[in-house]
Amino acid sequence: MRPENLASGIKTILEHSPAFPKAKLIVDIIANPKAGGFKRRRFADKRKKELAALVDEALLLPQRESPVSVHLHLTERGGHAAAIVQRLLDRSESNGTDSLHLIITAGGDGTSLETAERLAHLPETEKNRFGILRLPLGTGNDGSEGRDLRAALGRFFKPVKFERRPAVRVVPALEGGKPPLYAFNIASIGLDAYVADMTNRLKIMFPGDSYKFWLNVATLLYDKAYPLAPMTMRVWDMKSTLIEDETSEKLFVALGSSGYRQYGSNKKILPGPENAIAVYQTPLLRRLFIKGAIEHGQHENLKELKHFSASRIELEYHEPILLQCDGETHILANCDFPLTLELIPDLYNVVVPAI
Repeated sequence: MRPENLASGIKTILEHSPAFPKAKLIVDIIANPKAGGFKRRRFADKRKKELAALVDEALLLPQRESPVSVHLHLTERGGHAAAIVQRLLDRSESNGTDSLHLIITAGGDGTSLETAERLAHLPETEKNRFGILRLPLGTGNDGSEGRDLRAALGRFFKPVKFERRPAVRVVPALEGGKPPLYAFNIASIGLDAYVADMTNRLKIMFPGDSYKFWLNVATLLYDKAYPLAPMTMRVWDMKSTLIEDETSEKLFVALGSSGYRQYGSNKKILPGPENAIAVYQTPLLRRLFIKGAIEHGQHENLKELKHFSASRIELEYHEPILLQCDGETHILANCDFPLTLELIPDLYNVVVPAI
């Protein structure tokens, strides 16, 4: 499937959709033509069949009365999606304040992250005119609205609305000079970020989903690449009460925008209602055992794990370590600490069923 085919199918679906029936609907599709849903045959064929079925279904519905315009934009490099979205936002006033602007991402988690981050920076007075829908066109798709096009685009066959969603803001210490970062699925530090970093490096040479491979390798090699040191962790609950303050060696710490979150192609890092997890250092053989349990979301009775419902986590650390935000990795140094991970409510709009 080509991005142009996807855009044509979406246009047909929206021309017969009851979504926002009285609004002038402006739709911009941000597509990464190198994403697995376009380039890898197994994924592309599946998405193509899903799209064809949805188009056939849409053609049986009456024509939409209010206008809809659909534009396709192709990314050419990392960071390009953010630049495209910012240009669209800067020009949005020319479309009129009575319009609704829907941005659809068609790529992997990186494309979705860049787009959602631009929307998160909108002034509060502008946010209600803009919303995002993230299609599963990558190989992982942990941050998309469903794992197939039926789940994502199928919502346009019924009334929909924009609904505010939270995100995680990661704030390094001012001394390090790094700007705040955002994660709309999961932000984590340590082993999990190391797996993401190695996966991203391998993708450059061998496109595809190598997360599971690197999870197995990293479990063995992580503390050789990044020797562990004591990390101080302070956790505040949803009422902003300090509930944890301790120092120990940790394999990784993660904060999600909610509970029931997946990462690394359906790995259930946050399998329950709690949105935060800390995994503590353990001997190698024991680590191999708990790896499989964590991977499948079977966290019960694992003494090395702690779950929290957290609004804020503050970390102190004095060695180089990796951070990942929705799969995009960053190396942190001593000057980047204390590092704060905080849950920001109602930050951006997502297209959801109205009923």
